[in-house]
Amino acid sequence: MVLSMKAQADSVALSWRIKERGGLTTVDFFGEIDENADFSDLRRHLKGSVVFHLAEVRRINSCGVREWVNFVRDLPDVTDMTFTHCSPAIVTQLNMIYNFRGPAKVRSFYAPYVCENCNNEEDKLLEVQTVFADGEIKGVPEFDCAECHRAMEFDDLPERYLSFLSEA
Repeated sequence: MVLSMKAQADSVALSWRIKERGGLTTVDFFGEIDENADFSDLRRHLKGSVVFHLAEVRRINSCGVREWVNFVRDLPDVTDMTFTHCSPAIVTQLNMIYNFRGPAKVRSFYAPYVCENCNNEEDKLLEVQTVFADGEIKGVPEFDCAECHRAMEFDDLPERYLSFLSEA
């Protein structure tokens, strides 16, 4: 079953798509989480194991943080929750808001990289098990620039950007 919903009517509205397959529910989120976010209909569709795919969440304001925290806290039929493909906007909130993840585990997230040679900027998908193994941050992987093929640099302070991992 695939179900799509829109939480508000403007061009950056939060929307989602639900996919159910083999006892696993995946929810792809798109847009901005703000004061207009209404998760009540989505909440009714979630049960069992749920994966939130968060790559397309571009912005979250303070009212949206409140709505999100209340949402992930109140999912009585969800037994297991995972965040995957967390956008930089989501990572920022994971680092700033203690209970932003609720009971969820983070599986993967996007991290900012820049090429010093050609100024190309890219968000690269990182797996938590790669950068955070055995209870400690192992560092960030290296990537080559898609434009000039030279080494890219992590475009933040690793200890700051990855701090949410030590709270897992």
